[in-house]
Amino acid sequence: MSTTTLKQKLSLSGRITKTALSLVISAFSVFSALPCVAQCCSTGSPVGASVYVGVLGKNYLRAITYYRHSYSDTYYEGSGKTTDNVDLANSSYNFAGIAVAYGITKRLTIETDAGYYFDKTQNHNNPLVPQSKGYGMSNGSVTLKYGAFIKPASQVEITAGAGFRYPFTLNPQYIDGHQVSRDLQPSTNAFGASAMLFLNKGFPSITLRIFSINRYDYNFRIKNDYIQQTDYKYGNILLNSIFVSKKIMKYFFGIIQIRNEWKTNDQDYANTNDEGGNKVINSGFDLVTVSPQLSYSIVGKWNLTILCDIPVYKYYNGKQMTPKYSFAVSLTRDFNLGKKQP
Repeated sequence: MSTTTLKQKLSLSGRITKTALSLVISAFSVFSALPCVAQCCSTGSPVGASVYVGVLGKNYLRAITYYRHSYSDTYYEGSGKTTDNVDLANSSYNFAGIAVAYGITKRLTIETDAGYYFDKTQNHNNPLVPQSKGYGMSNGSVTLKYGAFIKPASQVEITAGAGFRYPFTLNPQYIDGHQVSRDLQPSTNAFGASAMLFLNKGFPSITLRIFSINRYDYNFRIKNDYIQQTDYKYGNILLNSIFVSKKIMKYFFGIIQIRNEWKTNDQDYANTNDEGGNKVINSGFDLVTVSPQLSYSIVGKWNLTILCDIPVYKYYNGKQMTPKYSFAVSLTRDFNLGKKQP
């Protein structure tokens, strides 16, 4: 092999490595992006995995695990804080999840994820009311993504995807013989569908990447005539995020995410109200969040990321407990399951 040929192969290998690492960084930066019920205690998975990032290479597998803690202590009515006739002093949850993605072809990727709430906790203003808790498996999901336009040389990608979410049980949770309140249920107990669009542009000369995630989640109505309060439909969610990823130094990437979540009102068909019919007045919101993130590559194989979500704009229908902050940590690794090159 000539020296020139060897240099060309080494250069190509370096570019592929940088591109793969950049994709992993992008995957991490969306851990705070999965749309969810963003009030005091989320129902459904509050943290995404690689469900928003672009397609993987053929026969590549990506494994991700993550943990998130969220805390809330402020009620909002519209765009302003309120303390009138509020029930809760604060609420929080601790959640962990795992996700796996696999590149079927160079343009088609399949992903699945699931998670578990260690606890969903509410503390009341009335000291005579005991602390309320829920826990258990959240919803799972399966997503197919197709790379409609991919130009590795210029680091441009447009990927579209669709998928569905499923509950591990259709029945609400009971603890000590009592049905847990809806805010503390770990799952929606309902199926859902989603569509997404991922746009990406990289600038390798300045180690900068800009990408956008756009996703719409539709929740189906769940009805069970034999169980109390199960004729219900959670609101639909539209999520739009913009990310900027920049290499800070060797092995370190800094990321800034600006995310907007818009959720429609829930519908309670078992308990109508005079003001809005089936519409649940105290549900639905418009939330803007800024999420600074830091990612570190461990020996070129593992990536560790930490992030913090900071709400900067809130508008909530009716009166609702709203998120104050949350933080998450994630770990990911890519595996090449294809044939090894000599």
